[in-house]
Amino acid sequence: MPDSKANPYRIIGRPESGYSLKVRSTMRYKKIPHAWENRCLRNQRLFNKYATVQLIPLVFRPDGSAVQDSTPIIEELEARYPTPALHPEDSTLRFLSEVLEDYGDEWVNKLMFHHRWSYPADQKHRANSLARGMFEGLPLGFVAPLMARGIVRRMIPRMAFAGANKNNAPQLIESFRDLVEILEAHLTQRPYLFGARPAFGDLGVWGQVYQASIDPTCGRYLEENGKAVLAWTKRMLDPAQEGPFESFASLEPTLRPLFATEVGPRFLAWSAANARAWEAREKRTELNMCGRLYYQKTF
Repeated sequence: MPDSKANPYRIIGRPESGYSLKVRSTMRYKKIPHAWENRCLRNQRLFNKYATVQLIPLVFRPDGSAVQDSTPIIEELEARYPTPALHPEDSTLRFLSEVLEDYGDEWVNKLMFHHRWSYPADQKHRANSLARGMFEGLPLGFVAPLMARGIVRRMIPRMAFAGANKNNAPQLIESFRDLVEILEAHLTQRPYLFGARPAFGDLGVWGQVYQASIDPTCGRYLEENGKAVLAWTKRMLDPAQEGPFESFASLEPTLRPLFATEVGPRFLAWSAANARAWEAREKRTELNMCGRLYYQKTF
């Protein structure tokens, strides 16, 4: 195992980014020495120098090189720091866990994004926290309200890439509520998705559900309908191994509905349609999802 105590990993991220927190929780779970730094104007020049794209997290390795994109980052960390493992030894469970990681990143993100940027109260709440964060450590906080309005104007066009439009809104709301109901039943019986320790699937799904939980609309819904889910979101901030992964047989009764209701007919259906549209160079992806038209910009 590499020794990075003298020169730890460095994460430039934001608490409003599920992908950033996903990487931080991985390092916390594996006890990997690291430093967290909020992305703000003070480190913007450094970020621009090393970031391939304007997305967080940006992670500096102990050797000074930089890497982006949360999934490859945690895959690299798993290879370099294999204990405690994020993958169940059972190949079926590992496969399901990796599918859920992708489902969280690519579909649950849509659900969070729709709620965060569709409703005025959520827009205001999140834009204000992002704007204040950008001026962290600088005597320019009085500009934050102006920046907050600019953030909302900038995020509205991005909703098209998350499928957050009027046609899809009922399905995205329904999907979020179905997810909460399924997770509530599953997590009432165990601390993590695959048993008594976190897996890849936890990280992907949690990153986005946690973000939803800290926004007004979804936060209220979870308080009323997802007590076990909320406990899991807090547990995953600093996850710990409390025991072994469970068997497929013990997980199947409450895990199967997640794949039957959410992963298959929604996420994988959209993903396949998106791939076909991309290959055909079509700008818009359309499909029949659960008996209704779903469309968005090809991703």
